[in-house]
Amino acid sequence: MLQLLFLRLAAMRARRARVAALGAAVACLGPSFFNEPSAFGLPAGGIPARLLASPGLKADQPPATPSVAVPAAGTVALCALVAVSSVSFRSLRGFGSVRGVDSGRPSAARRIRQQVDFCLATSGGSTHPTSLGATSGEAIGEVAAPQYPGRKDSHQSRDFAVSVAEFMRTGVVLPWNIAEALVKDAIDIVSAEKTLERVDVPPAGHINVVGDVHGQFFDVFTIFEQNGLPSAENPYVFNGDFVDRGSFSAETLLLLLAWKVAFPLHVRLARGNHESHDMNVPYGFTGEVLTKYGPEAYNLFQSLFDNLPLAHVINSDVLVVHGGLPRKQGVRLGDIEGLDRVAASKRREQGVRSDDRDDTVFTDLLWADPRSHAGLRQSDRGGDVVTFGQDVTEEFLNANGLSLLIRSHEVKDQGFEWQHGNRVLTVFSAPLYCDSCDNDGAVIRLHAEGEGPLRPEVRVFKSALKPEFYVPAMVYSPMNPEARKWLSRDAKAVLSQLLSRDK
Repeated sequence: MLQLLFLRLAAMRARRARVAALGAAVACLGPSFFNEPSAFGLPAGGIPARLLASPGLKADQPPATPSVAVPAAGTVALCALVAVSSVSFRSLRGFGSVRGVDSGRPSAARRIRQQVDFCLATSGGSTHPTSLGATSGEAIGEVAAPQYPGRKDSHQSRDFAVSVAEFMRTGVVLPWNIAEALVKDAIDIVSAEKTLERVDVPPAGHINVVGDVHGQFFDVFTIFEQNGLPSAENPYVFNGDFVDRGSFSAETLLLLLAWKVAFPLHVRLARGNHESHDMNVPYGFTGEVLTKYGPEAYNLFQSLFDNLPLAHVINSDVLVVHGGLPRKQGVRLGDIEGLDRVAASKRREQGVRSDDRDDTVFTDLLWADPRSHAGLRQSDRGGDVVTFGQDVTEEFLNANGLSLLIRSHEVKDQGFEWQHGNRVLTVFSAPLYCDSCDNDGAVIRLHAEGEGPLRPEVRVFKSALKPEFYVPAMVYSPMNPEARKWLSRDAKAVLSQLLSRDK
């Protein structure tokens, strides 16, 4: 027993040494390299039916990963990583051979650097969630799975949202029969909403705007603790990127859906660029849902994502979108309102990249970033993504009678950033992003005061304390060489086939 204890202590010390060395290797990179490339071009339409019953892989067989030549820009960081982490070159190969990504572009080097930090973020030890197979109504210690009351009673729905939050907070996966009913009701609600939803805040009222949360479930509790639970008097807009990277993405999404069902008009959910199959595969949500629930659940979540609105306008004054503004001149709010978001989503997942107005508007609302240059430029995210300058911001806001754009999509050290003459405000709500960025999170509270424009109040917060059963970020991602320890056999099989199809 003593010998085993000494061996474990030695392993822990070695791991801490590798983490410290990895930190030194990537310290110069900064948080900007977390801004991922635009798309990986992975198979469209969720998990194909023929893969639903895929045989599992052996426990020691990692998911197949397409290969890419390592650009010179990534050589130093990669060599440092291999030297200190005992991770093979094959484990660090990116997705450069996948459709739509040019391995010679700078974004490929950034993906290598991303993977360095993902390894850093996931190198610490942790225990698995308490259970991956709880059934409806099963008691876990003193906590029983709450029974879903459906949409018929808003008071019961609110009580369910509170109780389901406390249930999942214990580390137990919500039984699928409960989760499935919740997701289906949420799909019914959001599919009836327009692509651009108009929201009114009464005089002396307010509304909270939350940026990316990326599966950081316990930080969502901090948001509610500091800003209040959702209600008719305390409405919320969650501005996309609910999932991926964080290893409690399923719990985070289900919690937000529970509040959406309880208060359909007072909890608004906007789609982010990570509410997408081609991002979910490499960044962890696919593997997490396949492990916790299975392929049918994953495809149901994708249907939800396809139906989420893309934009919200508050009091005809503030536009809230995940990414940025349309590249096309002359786009009006009514054009966004009437956009067929489901059709545009399907075309993008199928690899269609057209100059059609609906397709570019769809892409820009999810992906575009504000920059200090004038006009439009190709983004270093790659693909068909653009960046836009202050002149583009002023033209669009003025033409549509708006005073402010609130968007998310980029990690910020303080959780927020003003740009373009204080007419663009970025909000990011995932503090200690990916368990390794030393950033704060923020929430924007918009106050309605008289007849004037809404007044934004920035509320900054720190990362929540993590429970003992906490699972580090990115453990379900095929980019993480340790993912095979966390993924179920079926999840490994499906991910392997999804990735190998585009080799």
